[in-house]
Amino acid sequence: MNSLATMKASTTETACAGLHETGFTIERIPARPGGYRLEMYGFLAPGWSGRLAAGLAEHRVGIVRGSAEKINASSWRSSFELKSAPFAGSPEAIDFLRLAGTEPNHNAAPIELLSFTMEPTKCHDGSLFVELKGVDRLGFLGDLLDYFSMRCLFPVKMTVDTQGDVAVDRFWLRGVGGSVPSEGISDAMSKNLEQLLVR
Repeated sequence: MNSLATMKASTTETACAGLHETGFTIERIPARPGGYRLEMYGFLAPGWSGRLAAGLAEHRVGIVRGSAEKINASSWRSSFELKSAPFAGSPEAIDFLRLAGTEPNHNAAPIELLSFTMEPTKCHDGSLFVELKGVDRLGFLGDLLDYFSMRCLFPVKMTVDTQGDVAVDRFWLRGVGGSVPSEGISDAMSKNLEQLLVR
């Protein structure tokens, strides 16, 4: 098989920009067994990142590091480094757009946080900033994003990293429809995250 597998899909939207291309590329990372680079771009429905992360975990593929950012009202750009578990199938065969649009059938595992930091929306152009350090495991990011979505918070930007056995993730969160989270929501989130700290 070719070391570079590329798949693209297009969607047409009625917008000022006219035609928007949506798709992804996936390629092996040389000299890194089980390592792949995934880039996704274009229109991705709200909650796509959580569905993607959870779906990848079901395929025994983890997100090691990367970033995603909403670049306008309807489009995203993202780049992730993936790590396929031993004996897992090749990620090159996955339709990532389908994965990002399909609710996974999984039970969330406990989230164990080592620490977290929050900064108010006024410091981040209306987004609630959350930095988390947690006990890393396969599916950690998907469960974390699901945790946010259950509280009607969704990232408009995020960076994820793995440092040894610790996940270091940063999120800029907004409410439904891109709304600015209220002070009450921020306070509630802080209390919720405190309950996830490993004592």
